[in-house]
Amino acid sequence: MTGGDMIETASQFHPAAAGEGALMARAIERWQRVTLRGNRAYERSDRAGALSHYRAALSLADGLYGLGSADPDQALAALVISHHNLADLFEADGTPDSAAAHLCLAYEALVHAIEDEALSQAWRDAAWRHARIALEQLQRFLQRHPGHPRATRSAAWSPLAVPAQPH
Repeated sequence: MTGGDMIETASQFHPAAAGEGALMARAIERWQRVTLRGNRAYERSDRAGALSHYRAALSLADGLYGLGSADPDQALAALVISHHNLADLFEADGTPDSAAAHLCLAYEALVHAIEDEALSQAWRDAAWRHARIALEQLQRFLQRHPGHPRATRSAAWSPLAVPAQPH
């Protein structure tokens, strides 16, 4: 890294430190910066740097999940993008099992959110929207890697086939 930057993790953000709304906005901004650093490292073929930044971005996104003060669409997009960036990196490095794991984790987290009645309706509705995208990515992976066991199981687990739609 340059300029004395450090990778920030979700554990550095505690609601007592600042107003929750401002805290969440800063967390999203940090996630964006860390993700962009990962993208730049990836473009430079610095796989270790990309991996480090993408993992840090995932940690930040994990910290936003389910928080009432976080924007559900932004938080879930951060989670899905973080997993998909890691999946792209692993697939490019020839490790499809690791890629599949991240695609499945993204999709499965969204399915759990859809089914989690403890989450607000806004979170569950956002999970529906993002699950469609995550499922499409999982299905594209299966086109490239037909019959991959975990990806096949995960893609078959589809609340999107359930007739009930979000409000």
